[in-house]
Amino acid sequence: MGIISFEKDSKIVFDEKEYFIKGYPSHTKVLIKQVEKPYTEIIVNVSELIKNSNNEKENNRSLVDIEQKDFDKALERYKIIEPLLELENRTAKDVQKIANKNKKGIATIYRWLSLYEELGTISSLSTKRENCGAKGKSRLASSVDTVIDSVIEEVYLTRQQYSLSTIYREIVKGCNYLGETPPTKNTIRNRINSVNPKLIAKRRRGIKVNETRGMPGSFPEVKMPLDVIQIDHTKVDVMVVDEETRQSIGRPNITVAIDVYSRMIYGFYISLDAINYFSVGQCLLHAIMPKDEILKEYSIKGEWPVYGLPRQVSMDNAKEFRSLSLQNFCQEFRITDVYRPVSRSHFGGIVERLIGTCMKNTHELPGTTFSNILEKATYNSEKEACMTISELEKWYLDFVVNIYHKTEHITLGMTPEEKFYQGLLGVGNDSIPFLPTVPVDNIKLRMALLPAIERKVQKNGITIDYVTYFSETLRKWIIPAQYKKLNPKLNNTVLCRRDPRDISKIYIYDEDIKDYIVVPYADIRKPSMNLKELRDSIAEAKKAITGRELEPHDIFEAYDRLHSYVETSKKEMKSVRRKQSSKKHQKKTIELEKKIIKESIEEKTQSLNKDIDDDDDGYEIYPID
Repeated sequence: MGIISFEKDSKIVFDEKEYFIKGYPSHTKVLIKQVEKPYTEIIVNVSELIKNSNNEKENNRSLVDIEQKDFDKALERYKIIEPLLELENRTAKDVQKIANKNKKGIATIYRWLSLYEELGTISSLSTKRENCGAKGKSRLASSVDTVIDSVIEEVYLTRQQYSLSTIYREIVKGCNYLGETPPTKNTIRNRINSVNPKLIAKRRRGIKVNETRGMPGSFPEVKMPLDVIQIDHTKVDVMVVDEETRQSIGRPNITVAIDVYSRMIYGFYISLDAINYFSVGQCLLHAIMPKDEILKEYSIKGEWPVYGLPRQVSMDNAKEFRSLSLQNFCQEFRITDVYRPVSRSHFGGIVERLIGTCMKNTHELPGTTFSNILEKATYNSEKEACMTISELEKWYLDFVVNIYHKTEHITLGMTPEEKFYQGLLGVGNDSIPFLPTVPVDNIKLRMALLPAIERKVQKNGITIDYVTYFSETLRKWIIPAQYKKLNPKLNNTVLCRRDPRDISKIYIYDEDIKDYIVVPYADIRKPSMNLKELRDSIAEAKKAITGRELEPHDIFEAYDRLHSYVETSKKEMKSVRRKQSSKKHQKKTIELEKKIIKESIEEKTQSLNKDIDDDDDGYEIYPID
């Protein structure tokens, strides 16, 4: 997946015509001039350029899920050419010097430079020429990774100081429960050795560590918007209610990112589900893309001009921020991922103060839990709650755009919005020096931020968490047994992406068509469910099944049983109402994504003189059916 750079004088394709960028009337608009007669000049919204971008290089080089070894090789090549990329006036002597230093041919160095400068991503340098936008993956199954992370967090990082044998035994037990092959003890030893030693000292031995060697005493200086963003999450201090019953379903979670330079909120994600990597990915997705569509959807008046790829992301040491997928995503787009030093809370103070400010404002909403029991006193939060999660999202959007961004910040001495434009325009300068870069294809960006799972394609399809998926499009990966015997190196492993909000389908990248294909349930009559419902159904099925392995039909039968329990008790149990409302909210956000993506697809296909059937009731979230 390439990126769009809005540098002046750079060329861009819009409505099948070639233009060059002449200037920036505002932070969200670009003045472009046609390259050929009649040399028309037009002003276009950044979001429109992203939707209509159909550069040939993007069509030829799309986002592909490549193996970790290929991504590492691409990263190695990038490190070689990085000094040349930073030179403003690069000469043949400079290239020759780098080629000699790394014992490479000068033509090879030029080829790597050309690939990177054309596409702007690390994975464009992959060994496979067609690859672009690499995403790495763990060699272990995602469920095994989850077990390992959970045991390290809950058993290893405790004052009890359990031995490696005990840790390994717990991991084996967890893997056996899931029906997965346990990793070797050396794998666990290596995983433990990769844990931050300061975290081990603090959690296992109770030692407060303030490591200062090689680290600044305060947060690094930032000079421009998007130089550094901080990201964190918390529970919202408000009870929300179910959309139908209007009964309380508890407090949602919010993941929020802030631009350190201007204190502008960069993006957010509100959900009723537990905080995980998906929450982080959705927050980054919201942050990177322009916000026009979501403001229009919620009828919010005002502007939210912050968008684009940041240069550095500052996070704490929680496991959702330590995922391999997130680290590779940052490497792909040259984003430096920085983890806050243990016991140095001031390194995350900016986003924490933002969260505190936002929570203080939620205390004025009905159903607030306040910040402590003394403030709450006799206030009945559940009884007073009246806002749904969608209404809370709309309130938060309005608060961000029309209150927080326009309120003077004590540290800045001006509003975040004024500081943002000051950094963008420069003091005393009326011209915009640059616009942020953004990924070319927002559909593939969404896919890149979904959790990935590696699986082999069997003759009956792909099985993930006891659920089997099948489509005729998978036949190209099915390798007959006799061929496998003749050539054991034949590979039928694919990387599947699954949206936790709807696991009724998975997405696989097909290199032949340079796009993702949708693979539904093997039995499409089965009901869709989210990942939490799947986990609950697996646990319920295991209670009822003994003496044999679980089958897909066991899972769906368990789901039906749980669903019947929900129908009889949804008005009595808050936890059940919470699950129901979470699913409704997920469906609503998916519908919004459908709408945005469908509009994008319609505009692109119109430019290619292709028709889209607007009456297709089976339209997918991602346009690959």
